[in-house]
Amino acid sequence: MTAARLRLGIDFGTSTTIAMLQRPDARVQPLLFDGSPLLSSAVLLGPDGQLHTGRDAAHLARSAPERLEPNPKRRIDDTAVLLGDGEVGVRELVAAVLGRVAREAGRVAGPVRDVALTHPANWGQGRRAVLVEAARQAGFVNIELVGEPTAAATYFAHTRGGALPAGSCVLVYDLGAGTCDVTLLRRTPTGFEQVASDGLNDVGGLDVDAAVIAFLQATYGELWTSPATRRQLWDDVRSAKEMLSRASGTVVMVPALGKEVPLGREQLEGLARPVLRSTISMTRALVNESGVGTAAIAGLFLVGGSSRIPLVATLLHEALGIAPVVAEQPELVVAEGALHVNRVPNATAPVAVPVSAVPGPAAPVSTVPYPSTQTFAATSTPAYAPAPVSTPAYAPAPVSTPAYAPAPVSTPAYAPAPVSTPAYAPAPVSPAVPAVAPPMFPRPPAATPPAAPRRGLAPALIVVLALVGVLVLGGGVAGAVLLFGDRPDTSPTATGGSGARASAGGQAPGNAKYDLDKVPENQCNASDPTPLYDLFEGELAKEYPVRSPGAVVNNSSCSYSRAHNVGKPEAQTMSLMVQVLAYKDVSTAVTGQAQETETAKLAGPNSPVPGLGEEAIVYETPSDNDQQKGTLKLDLSVRDSNLQLRLYFLAQRNDGVQWTQKQKNDARDRLITAAKNTFAKTAPGMAR
Repeated sequence: MTAARLRLGIDFGTSTTIAMLQRPDARVQPLLFDGSPLLSSAVLLGPDGQLHTGRDAAHLARSAPERLEPNPKRRIDDTAVLLGDGEVGVRELVAAVLGRVAREAGRVAGPVRDVALTHPANWGQGRRAVLVEAARQAGFVNIELVGEPTAAATYFAHTRGGALPAGSCVLVYDLGAGTCDVTLLRRTPTGFEQVASDGLNDVGGLDVDAAVIAFLQATYGELWTSPATRRQLWDDVRSAKEMLSRASGTVVMVPALGKEVPLGREQLEGLARPVLRSTISMTRALVNESGVGTAAIAGLFLVGGSSRIPLVATLLHEALGIAPVVAEQPELVVAEGALHVNRVPNATAPVAVPVSAVPGPAAPVSTVPYPSTQTFAATSTPAYAPAPVSTPAYAPAPVSTPAYAPAPVSTPAYAPAPVSTPAYAPAPVSPAVPAVAPPMFPRPPAATPPAAPRRGLAPALIVVLALVGVLVLGGGVAGAVLLFGDRPDTSPTATGGSGARASAGGQAPGNAKYDLDKVPENQCNASDPTPLYDLFEGELAKEYPVRSPGAVVNNSSCSYSRAHNVGKPEAQTMSLMVQVLAYKDVSTAVTGQAQETETAKLAGPNSPVPGLGEEAIVYETPSDNDQQKGTLKLDLSVRDSNLQLRLYFLAQRNDGVQWTQKQKNDARDRLITAAKNTFAKTAPGMAR
């Protein structure tokens, strides 16, 4: 293509589609749809046979939800989809979305024939062919396919320049609405080559939404009275989730109740953690197995709208010891990066790439059997003119006017550069600083949830109903008390054995044995993991302490990473997190420990631990698939008055051989000793 032509970079996503327009003078700006850079990927088949997209589709779905396909990308392997009483090909669904993009671009800047279209790294030839055919059907002529991680890495290289020298590696964690892809790439003098890649096709932001829905349903019962109110609730939950990336609390409107119910960030994180757990494990495994050490990773980049959830950055930082870099507008990164592929500035001099301290077979330089970019030139077949789509009368701002007014609060406020100004300045990036270190190894799935409205939600819902009200962090338990604080607490500890309520929120603070303001500033100094050090003699990463004070609960934690037999086939690695939670009242701690006990019963082998606080339990979470062979997970929870001590232990064998029962018993006994030593060091300093 020549420099005088318009180009589009399109990120066709599960929930939303993003398009970035590059003008002939190289300026880049987001394309707006109904005043927002986020175009819903949903497609609705109208009674007239026309396909409606975006906000029109959402509006019409209120009265005819059976005619809506909310996530065409998840149907990419299907030939056709039944919408109402009509059958529509998947290619036509994708073409309807891309056609909407083409028309909006034509209205703003004139016809656009050239497009850089992104796709997940693990998509095979068949899926990519559907994408190309849909793009041609939408009217595009010159089509360039770009892998999403390559586009993301290129965006950051374009914005960071010399910060990514040749030879350095970057890790791209892409969490969208329906998928999670993790890719390790190495910078070359002219671009990026893929080192290793992995992905989950059924984990994303929609599963977090489903977790919240299941929690609300288990708490309040029936949530909607019609398909229209069901869609309204799902939309409101998504908006609440997005708001909680910026605020500590919000409300969700429950149609069946006719009122709003509170939802806090800590509650959301407690529900989201089991959903995110598999993505973190996948990321850690990919790095360990690639043979590339974390010291060689120059950047961990978060992209995709769901990466806005603050817990994502916290868990990744905790698991890898690398502070993630978050773009101000992560939704736009892939679409803009696609425009810079093969045009990114040359890298600086190469750097030495150290080998990982954790052994593992080195992955080949390129693990995908196809290039990261493909170009499809125009054919002799005329461009297909798609059927008209109902489009609201939106008059784009004249090219010489300032940026548009931001969309409502549920839409990220993004102000593009005025088209009459110099080239678009990419959104700045900054390292994400984890706020609270949550448990590294969340609770396992256990019970069967109610039916989900789409495929792929089962893992999230199974976890949620097993954890209803079990908000894993102490702050999550406090959030549960906020919802259920007016219910009687008849536990002997909370009532002094009489069964009568002490107060509306549990016991008065004066009856609590420990002062939550005396939680250690550095839990690493108040912990004793040494009983486990004999099994894992080598340090993998520095101890990582985090303290999060609060009025209802105060949390202090420390994370450890160790290794054994580094460089040998039977090498082992260990992670340990020690967490102390002090609550304002006793009943909250009693509730938290009761929930921990119920989780232990569902998880598998468990046993009480005598002589440790008022009550304590240790349990094993068994491996649930072949990929977790050689993994040992133990959780230990102690309660004494208003204090809880939790230890989360994870050990992995590099050779995949399962742990013997004798080895498990030894690890459990050492974990109990570590807990007793830690309790003895921590509790006296917190006494009133």
